[in-house]
Amino acid sequence: MGRIKQGLDYFPMSTSFMHDRVVRRVMKREGDAAFATLVETLSYIYAGKGYYISASDEFYDELTDSLYNTDMDDVKRIIALSVECGLFDAGLFRQYGILTSADIQRQYLFITKRRSSSLIEPDYCLLEAEELASYHPSQSSKSCADDADNETVDAVTSTADSVTSNTDSATSEAEMSTSGTQNKEKQIKTNQNKLNHLSDSPQGEDGGGKILKRRKVMTQEDIDNLQPPSDGTQRNFEGLMENLHSYKIPPSEQYAIILKSNFGAIGNPVWKGFGNIRGSNGKIKLPGHYLLSVIN
Repeated sequence: MGRIKQGLDYFPMSTSFMHDRVVRRVMKREGDAAFATLVETLSYIYAGKGYYISASDEFYDELTDSLYNTDMDDVKRIIALSVECGLFDAGLFRQYGILTSADIQRQYLFITKRRSSSLIEPDYCLLEAEELASYHPSQSSKSCADDADNETVDAVTSTADSVTSNTDSATSEAEMSTSGTQNKEKQIKTNQNKLNHLSDSPQGEDGGGKILKRRKVMTQEDIDNLQPPSDGTQRNFEGLMENLHSYKIPPSEQYAIILKSNFGAIGNPVWKGFGNIRGSNGKIKLPGHYLLSVIN
């Protein structure tokens, strides 16, 4: 029996790929060589497994050999920056050492709709169950664990508000375990400390409902003055802020997203959310609400 083909013979590329905001950011940092590196990486991904590739030393070595005037250190740096900016999923890169994204997986499934074997490993899947079913009904039950408990936008927004409001509302959740309550109380205290520098008013130190009031009236200037904590966590706070601004998300939602993403921590689901928004071609009308649902 012949071997079942997994990769693709071709892959389409948008005419605006080079002008994509994130791609241009990588190119600004790394020069024109970054564009060739990204295109070659996509070729390896689609031609190999079809929707991902293991970022091993062998991969970096082959990728370097296929490029002119670019050494392995340059290639690794460009790939790392691309992951940091969200072109590839940071969580899967850190956990499994692979390069993939929701856009890549979506493109792979679209091209292989007629195949009976073009399934995505559940551990690597970045798409929701409904979207998977639209390409391959047989994979409708193989959704990612992150998408299993998604709520509606209104419910998620309400949850995000309650998490950042006060400890009384947190401890009133009947379904919450003791350890979960303690963790939320610790998070709320941290959030209160982050607000202290925004105002000399006693409201910034109040542990009650005034914190929720402060969050709702925050201005864009307040958001721009926020700084991530120096706790050793790997973050891309600059990229997070740039994405929030580009999608014109209101300051109150920006603040909730910043806190719940731990100030743009690498590997946080917020980066998956940005990738899905970019790939939706404008279908996601409320990007702020959507990002909160993905983070939750």
